[in-house]
Amino acid sequence: MTQSPNSHNRLAMTGLFAAMTVALGVLESFIALPVPGVRIGLSNVGIMLCLYLIDFPAALYVAVTKAILVPLLTGNLIVKMSIALPSTLAATVVMGIFVFVLGRFTTPLSIGALGAVAHICTQFLVVKTLYIKADAIYNLLPFFCFFSVLTGVLTGYITRIIINNIREDERCITCFRK
Repeated sequence: MTQSPNSHNRLAMTGLFAAMTVALGVLESFIALPVPGVRIGLSNVGIMLCLYLIDFPAALYVAVTKAILVPLLTGNLIVKMSIALPSTLAATVVMGIFVFVLGRFTTPLSIGALGAVAHICTQFLVVKTLYIKADAIYNLLPFFCFFSVLTGVLTGYITRIIINNIREDERCITCFRK
């Protein structure tokens, strides 16, 4: 069974976005922010690019790759992966549903913000279930949701810039024809 050139492009672009996501996730672990536990979420750009330029299964592949390899490469594997895997998958599923159901009514900015909120809410749920039994942890949720919306809009903006540049470059357009 031979694969079409288009399936090779899909595979290559999915791999490229997965590599970009992992590299940005590792790089992001070195960025110190004034609030402990808050990250910019740059690695989510690759997931959003997959949602907009390839398809949902590719985005899930990139999300799982990110959730496994970034903790593996940055340390504290069990704790980080137990929090990262469910939250990254939840954010990807929520973003995917909105992109494919609402399609033209969404933007990378709105999807980034929505995915960030889904991500942080899932993280709080996992941390509460596995690590911190006190309900007081939920007092921090509005604060973290506020910052997650800001960082989600930022990653959405970066995604939009990349998508616009890809669509303007004729060489890139042929890679993403479905």
